[in-house]
Amino acid sequence: MSICRLGLWLILAVLSGCGYRFANYDQSFARTISVPYVEGDRDGAITAALIRELCNSNAYQYVPSGGEFTLHVKIVDLRDENIGFRYYRKQSGKLTNSVIPTETRLWVKTEVSVINNCNGEYALGPVLIETNADFDHDYYLNLHGINIFSLGQLSDVDSAREAVWEPLNKLLSQKIVDYVSNSW
Repeated sequence: MSICRLGLWLILAVLSGCGYRFANYDQSFARTISVPYVEGDRDGAITAALIRELCNSNAYQYVPSGGEFTLHVKIVDLRDENIGFRYYRKQSGKLTNSVIPTETRLWVKTEVSVINNCNGEYALGPVLIETNADFDHDYYLNLHGINIFSLGQLSDVDSAREAVWEPLNKLLSQKIVDYVSNSW
């Protein structure tokens, strides 16, 4: 009987020592974290994506204010670079020597830190996290946003840039939450 009990305690110790949790564990023991508005976020989309990713993660329980920790994110660099080009064609269809951009890469670099609200000190960071997303576009402005000759793949540069923000925000948020969740 004592060997069975010893074996049971050993199994429980091993499972709990590795961070294993049963599927219906109590969320009240999760660390709470607050996220103020991301500094430099033009419309709140990055902040919203970050909160969504935190809520989907098991490492933290998001609270609007008063959490054990505060996740500070600041956009320190936002830039784009043209990465794809083609030769310009005249209306007659003849190629010229001018090269025009058709593909762009949008980069965003953020400074991320986690503050322990009990003592006001850094729990993590600050660290720089950077990501990028590529998008195709048509050089010429098209009033409908989609070039009819491209089967919907290309749109004018402004529409394409606006459309790439959602996947870029999601990717950035995933990287930030992965860093915060896996750095303890």
